[in-house]
Amino acid sequence: MNHDHSAHAPVHGFGADRAPHYDAQAAVNLAGYQAAYELGVSALAAALDGQDTASLLHVGLGTGAELMPYKRFDVPGWRFTGVEPSGPMLEVARKRLEEEGLLTRTHLHEGELRTLPFGPPFDGAQLMGVLHHVEGEEARVELLREVTRRLKPGAPLVLGCRVGKDPGLTNVELRRLRAYGVSPDHLERRRQAYAKMQPIESDAALFAMFAQAGLVTPKTLFVSLQYKVFLAHFGP
Repeated sequence: MNHDHSAHAPVHGFGADRAPHYDAQAAVNLAGYQAAYELGVSALAAALDGQDTASLLHVGLGTGAELMPYKRFDVPGWRFTGVEPSGPMLEVARKRLEEEGLLTRTHLHEGELRTLPFGPPFDGAQLMGVLHHVEGEEARVELLREVTRRLKPGAPLVLGCRVGKDPGLTNVELRRLRAYGVSPDHLERRRQAYAKMQPIESDAALFAMFAQAGLVTPKTLFVSLQYKVFLAHFGP
């Protein structure tokens, strides 16, 4: 989680030196890291329950960890497309998916979402830890529209992102990281990064962007301090 890349921006800091350690770092950076992924898959599985076959789009796939919960849900006919701009991250995903028996069901695409060739529309999609790293509301809405252009009407979308910029909650985050042994220098760099970050302002601001992209009836699935996961549906 807490991806520092997006489907509409260059990849920085996700080379071969970091990719193998990303999941361990993410588990420290976000309390409930695995639960967020499990609830995302639970929401997609609930929305598509009863479908023997389904195609799911995962944008910002990273190391492939977000696909792991599907193994619990008895959906052997479901297929996945993972879009990821970082080659080293995608290589970690490829190895993991092969080891876990999911690679034959997964198409991996290296690049931004807009470079993914169009095909039959997807039954659902997931966009975790990406949107808050896209700069500006216009670009964020365009990314959401790029996702919905590839969805069937009524398809579910799970989206996780940072919402709000509360100094008190930021202090809670940093204090937790200190308890996990993060160095003072790194904590200060993290504080400065948080200060520069422009997350989505509020739930209402996010839902307004959803509406512009045709996404309706958003529901909150998961909250971990200033990171939230939502379920919405493509509404046309």
